[in-house]
Amino acid sequence: MTVGWKTLDVGEKALIYSKDGSYRVEEGPQRIFLFRETFRSMSSYSASQKEYLVVKFKDGRVQNLRGPCTAHFNEVIHLSIKVKDMVSLSANEALVVYKQDDATKNVLRDVLLGPSLIMLNENEWLHSFCWHGTDPNNKTRMVRGIDQFTVLKIIPDQFYYNVDEVRTADDALLRVKLMMFYELTDIEEMLNTTKDPIADFINCLCADVITFASKKTYEEFIETASELNDLKNFPQLTERCAVIGYVVTKVAFRGYFAHDKLQKMHDMMSKKRTELQMKYEKEVQEQSLKDLKLEAEIERLEQEQELELQKLIHNQKMEIDSLKHKLELEKTSRLRLIEEKTLEDKAKLNAQIAKEQLEAEHLHSLHGLGVNITDLLVSRAGRPEKVTSIVASKGGAAVHIHHNDLALSGNVLRTGETAKPSETLL
Repeated sequence: MTVGWKTLDVGEKALIYSKDGSYRVEEGPQRIFLFRETFRSMSSYSASQKEYLVVKFKDGRVQNLRGPCTAHFNEVIHLSIKVKDMVSLSANEALVVYKQDDATKNVLRDVLLGPSLIMLNENEWLHSFCWHGTDPNNKTRMVRGIDQFTVLKIIPDQFYYNVDEVRTADDALLRVKLMMFYELTDIEEMLNTTKDPIADFINCLCADVITFASKKTYEEFIETASELNDLKNFPQLTERCAVIGYVVTKVAFRGYFAHDKLQKMHDMMSKKRTELQMKYEKEVQEQSLKDLKLEAEIERLEQEQELELQKLIHNQKMEIDSLKHKLELEKTSRLRLIEEKTLEDKAKLNAQIAKEQLEAEHLHSLHGLGVNITDLLVSRAGRPEKVTSIVASKGGAAVHIHHNDLALSGNVLRTGETAKPSETLL
């Protein structure tokens, strides 16, 4: 109990207890006079935009206040006030939230996807995941329950894992190194079908690798180990992933490890195999070189033959072109001679026509003067060498043509004599 003045600044609150046990809340700014009363300052709690206040009451109630806000701790009604961060989700994250319906008391599950800033209500709580995780000291070893989280990643992810104690058909003990790439596609299906998908992945990988190796000898495993890069050889893994809402995009085979003695034997065999392979490749290269030389020689001969053929074809073409040119020149020359001959004959014909016209005009003028043209022409013509007579036979059935030579070997025909005629019967 005190007597005196107390000052409350802006934003401050205080509890004032009276001597009878009652109390009141005073808020500043103000100056309070106390008389036989107890002064208790109330602590202040504030939350920013990314925070919220969890206020627990003594009657069991819980109230969440979204920031920015301020609350004062009242020891009479409050049990505690805590400042908590809101859950920040990126674009590739999700949050599984459970909520109890106050009326029906049923619990509902909701999946919230980012990006978002989430504040839990009084009747909500988060799903806590507890999965196998990578051992911090060995990235190829998975430890149970080491990965605990509430924010679920939904982006593609991968992990390393070594499958130990893998036995082949000839009882060789191996360690197979793998890397698995996977992606979550259905959150609801994953929540309903598995508690730890990483454990399912590991178990299926081990089962598929053991099944693959148990059918092969050590040498066969080495020769076909690259087939572990194919998802077809992981049927149990792909089947299980489809059930729990995951998709396996790839399984990468990173190699294997064998016992020292077995590895030493394998190294010796690999060395011998490499030497034989090198000899084989050397022989193949030598044979290939010989084949290339032979092919080059054949190609060179073919090119030479082709060149000779082109020369012959060129020479023939030149000869043909020369002959064509010669014939063309000869044709041109003959056409010119024919043209000249034609012109010459035409000139002679025109001269003959002109001469005959002059002769005709001359005879016509003589006829006008009273000269007997027939006698004149006969006298000019002279004695004919041949006379042809056409005599019709009696009855008109045939015609005889007589050719009489009037001068044969210098003989002169007399009157009434006939030279040996040549007859033609028509």
